[in-house]
Amino acid sequence: MANTITKHENLIMKIPMKELIQNKSEIASSGKEDALEIFNSTPIPNEKGEDWRYTEIEKLKLENFAPFESAVKISATELSENLMNRGVILTDINSALEKYPAALNYFFKSCKMDKDKFVALSAAHFNHGIFLYVPKNLELTEPIKVNFDMAGMNSILHNLIIVESNAHLDFIEQYSNKETAGEQLNVCVTEVFANTNSKINFYHINNWTSSVYSITNIIGTADRNAAINWISGCFGGKLNRTRVDTNFDGQGSSCSNVGIFLGKGKEHIDFTTNVYHNAENTTNNILVDGILKDESSSVYRGLIKILKEGQKTNSYLANHILKLGGKTLANSIPSLKIDANDVKASHGVTVGQIDEEQLFYLMARGLSRQGAEKLIVEGFFEPVIQKIPSEELKEKIRELVRG
Repeated sequence: MANTITKHENLIMKIPMKELIQNKSEIASSGKEDALEIFNSTPIPNEKGEDWRYTEIEKLKLENFAPFESAVKISATELSENLMNRGVILTDINSALEKYPAALNYFFKSCKMDKDKFVALSAAHFNHGIFLYVPKNLELTEPIKVNFDMAGMNSILHNLIIVESNAHLDFIEQYSNKETAGEQLNVCVTEVFANTNSKINFYHINNWTSSVYSITNIIGTADRNAAINWISGCFGGKLNRTRVDTNFDGQGSSCSNVGIFLGKGKEHIDFTTNVYHNAENTTNNILVDGILKDESSSVYRGLIKILKEGQKTNSYLANHILKLGGKTLANSIPSLKIDANDVKASHGVTVGQIDEEQLFYLMARGLSRQGAEKLIVEGFFEPVIQKIPSEELKEKIRELVRG
């Protein structure tokens, strides 16, 4: 398997797409009875809990969205006959649970249904989602892309991605919504499994209007010498929570996590990264940068947890937040929990206001204040954007940053 990320010059455009029809599943329906009981008995979290600190989740009234019927259009890459003949599977999650043992074996394997109220909600009420399977020893030369377009009040999803040993996948998912008269709710759980010596480059972009509450849980599990590279862009939403967990379950596994977020108006961005080093010689590097405008707010939580089995771990996280205006509110909560004695782990955080001298310098050269701020915003994100291997995806992120 190649040791470097394949640089696709065309990750976004010119990929044949088709709508992924969502079928019904008796297996999924039977399993939802237990999940519904868990959902009904699990309290909604509150801001006092460490996992939700600085996010006023109690403002979300779930009863307003019952009975949680999804209206989502899912468009996905149209697989070639060659890929299907070689064992690549891309289908809806319900059909997968009926047809493929691997889907059943991995379904909710990395995430317990009682993790919190929203994971339980996904388990009990999901009607949409995708299943992607890449067989061993197959390095895909083209990316797999999936678009999720919320067309109604609710989007309740469960996605499952399995990459077998010595395989390589570039995966791009994009979330958006058609604004309705009232509030909208997106709840999504995505499980990603990178088996021995595999590599996954996982691109997540959400772009919500201010009517959306979005609660996204992405959980990755890396086996021996596997690599998961996360790249996330979070834009908009009344409340936009994106949580990315990585479990290092095999020796020599690695992860990089590059994220950016942009809040405006009265939006609240909750960006969380948790890594769990459960094996020796694992490597992690996280960089999350955010900008807040108007009266927006954010919280970044970054946990590095190294178990006693995680000797010789090297793990680092950094978070930088730039505030444009005195009415913004930013919180950053990095934490280290280390039970091993032969490791390297650290974190760095900066939260600051826009540099008035820099603004003055740009305005003195003919730019308006708005134009100068726009230039500073683009410059702030550019070092992070440069870490994205695709020129096409870089430009997509730049467009969202420009607004």
